[in-house]
Amino acid sequence: MPHSPNSSSSPSRRSDRLLQGARAALSSTLNSALAAYDRRNFLRCFHRLSGETIAAETPEACRLVLHEIERALRGERARAGHWTYDLDRHIGLVVAYRAEQARAERIARHARRRRP
Repeated sequence: MPHSPNSSSSPSRRSDRLLQGARAALSSTLNSALAAYDRRNFLRCFHRLSGETIAAETPEACRLVLHEIERALRGERARAGHWTYDLDRHIGLVVAYRAEQARAERIARHARRRRP
């Protein structure tokens, strides 16, 4: 049945609703994954990071961890559209990046407070 021009459900409104729904679903997925993020388990797959770097509570260690996750994200984005692309891995990397960013901010705030 064709849509009339005065129809309350125009194609652009439908696409807006779909886009809003997709954003809400992605946000919900990322938030629930963030709550379940196991830092030590996830970061051990990064062979360039030592156990000491992962455990360190310094801004420098945080920068190294974020750099490695950024590298992995760039690689995953480059594979988008290829059969080796893994959406679950991409989501995991985004979750890890957000969690590590928040951790880096907490550590930086703590370091600023301790300065004389």
